[in-house]
Amino acid sequence: MSTITNLTHPTAALRRRAAAQDHYRPAGLLLATIGLIATVSAAIVLWVGARNVADAERLAELKAIGFGLNTTGFALVKSAIAVVLMGILIRLWLRVDSIKGALATLKPDAVAPAPRGEITARHGAATETAATPQPLPIHRVAKTMWAPMLGIGAMAVLAGLAVSWAWAGNPASVAAAAWTQGLQFLGEALILAGISFLLGSILAGLREGGGEVQAALGLPVQTLRTPNTAKMFVALMMLGVMAGILQFALYLVVAAGVANPGAWFAWLGPFREFSLAMILSGIVLALVTIGDVLGFQFDRIRSILVTGK
Repeated sequence: MSTITNLTHPTAALRRRAAAQDHYRPAGLLLATIGLIATVSAAIVLWVGARNVADAERLAELKAIGFGLNTTGFALVKSAIAVVLMGILIRLWLRVDSIKGALATLKPDAVAPAPRGEITARHGAATETAATPQPLPIHRVAKTMWAPMLGIGAMAVLAGLAVSWAWAGNPASVAAAAWTQGLQFLGEALILAGISFLLGSILAGLREGGGEVQAALGLPVQTLRTPNTAKMFVALMMLGVMAGILQFALYLVVAAGVANPGAWFAWLGPFREFSLAMILSGIVLALVTIGDVLGFQFDRIRSILVTGK
C-alpha cells in the first residue's frame, strides 16, 4: 500500500500492489457505517431528551451529548469520503498505465505535428506543448496539504467530543459549550478542506497523467487551461476555511466571557454552517471541473485514435 508521500503519484509497482490490496473502499465503507451509527445514536439520545422535556437539566445534558456525537458522526462520514478518494487516486494512475499501453497499439501511424501553443478545444481554451506541463502551484499545495488537513480536522472533532462530555456534566457552562462547538466545527471545516485538496490532487493527476500519455506516444501534449470553475473552487474553499477558523476564534471569545453569550451563540450557529457551505460549494465546482477535464481528455484520446496526432 502506498504511503501518504507518494499516494498522489505512486510508482507503477505500488499502483499494482494497491489495486491487488484495495483497502480504501472497505475502510471508507466501515468509517461511513460507524458515522451513520453515531448520528443515529445521537438522534436516539435527543428523542429520549424530548420525552423528558420537563426535566430541563436532564434535557440539557442529553443535548450536549447528542451534539458532540452527531457532529462526530458527520466527521466520520466525511472522512469516509476522503478515504474513498484516496483509492480513486490510485485507480487514476492505473488508468494512465493502461491507456499508455493501449493507445500505443491502437493509434494509426502519423507524423506528429509541431506544438501550436494556445488552442481552442470543445471544452474550452487549452495549450499544446512539447512536454507535460509542470504542476500548478495549487496542485503542489493540494498534494502536500490534504493529509495534514484531514489529520488536524479529525483531532479537533475528537477534542470537541471529549469537551462535550464535560459540557454534559455541567450544562450551564458557557465555556464548555463554546469550546465544544468551536472545536468540532473547526474540525469539520478542516476535514472538508482535506477532501477539497484530495479533489485538487485528482485534478493534478488527471493533468499530469494525461500529459504523460500523450508524451509517451511522441505527440504534442494538449492540456486544458484552468477553467473558471476551478478558480472559483479554490476561492470558495479558502474563504470557507478562513471562516471556519474565524468561528473557532469567536467561540474562544465567548468562552473567555462576554456580556451576552446567548446572542453570540445565536449568530455563530448560522455563521459556522455558512463556512461549511462555502467549502461544500467549492467541492461541487471541483467535481464539475473534473467532469470537464475528463470530457476534454476523452476527446483527445478519440482524436489520437482517429488521426494519430
